[in-house]
Amino acid sequence: MKLSPLAAALLGLGMVAACSKPLPDGVSVLEVTDAYIVKPAEGRDVSSGGMVVTVTGADEALIGVSADIAESVEIHTMTMEGGMMRMRQVESLPVTAKTPLVLERGANHLMFFGLKPNVAIGDEVDLVLTFSNGQGREQLLVTKAEIIGQDG
Repeated sequence: MKLSPLAAALLGLGMVAACSKPLPDGVSVLEVTDAYIVKPAEGRDVSSGGMVVTVTGADEALIGVSADIAESVEIHTMTMEGGMMRMRQVESLPVTAKTPLVLERGANHLMFFGLKPNVAIGDEVDLVLTFSNGQGREQLLVTKAEIIGQDG
């Protein structure tokens, strides 16, 4: 999903207005920084990505991600069990005012499957993030992610 420049501007103004006064109960303002996708190795179409998400106001959870350059995107956790790295797909990851959501290599991250082969290091692509407050309200946030190299 892409936002028109007008819709993006209105969304941005709404977020600025929301930040200038206390937020009503149940309302949140999300901010995404440092979003990236690692360019897959030659001949591969699977890779990882990350970002930092902060929230002001009500707690949220990242429940979905999509990108035009990938067939699918999954949210993954990474743990070490018995000296082995274990990655698992999860339905959501929380973000609170006290605990930002950090997605990065070697930890919780995004997995991109079916990446288009024509992505180049330095390109910026849209990511559509879906958040939920756990009480039936969802919100979409579109952000830019930079394509970076394997050594990042």
